[in-house]
Amino acid sequence: MSQSDPLSWTLLLKKHKMTVLLMLPPSATIPTAQATLLRALQTRGLTEINGDPIPENSSDIEFGIAVDKNDLGKGWTKLEFQTPQFDEDEAPKRGAGRRSTAPLSLQAAEIRNGQSVAFRFRKRGEETETTDELIDLELEDPGWDVVLPSLDDEEEES
Repeated sequence: MSQSDPLSWTLLLKKHKMTVLLMLPPSATIPTAQATLLRALQTRGLTEINGDPIPENSSDIEFGIAVDKNDLGKGWTKLEFQTPQFDEDEAPKRGAGRRSTAPLSLQAAEIRNGQSVAFRFRKRGEETETTDELIDLELEDPGWDVVLPSLDDEEEES
């Protein structure tokens, strides 16, 4: 087993009733975190989580950030992790044409040590290219399958 870096952050990646703990440096990119999560799931021999098949490609994993970090029950929003060099309406900045969009690091995405992050698997055929289709997909967001533990002693009686 490799030594853990004392400067690494622990992320709590959640899907359904499962929580995967990953230790990553703050400078790790979101695609690196996706690949590390996929390797962790594959090494455990998992093929699906709550009926959702685990993808073969880490780019099919999406992360969600809590709407309210103090109340995870309020829901999740999709983490957009590409940083554009310039807007479509603006002229490109000097040297920006040579570089493509760069993925965000965990720190730049404002993810913190010990933070809960939801994850889900993108279904095949969800890739879109036009902004109209992207807007439609946002309206038809499949949601995040995260079951939060309840500390209530009361059980529902049938």
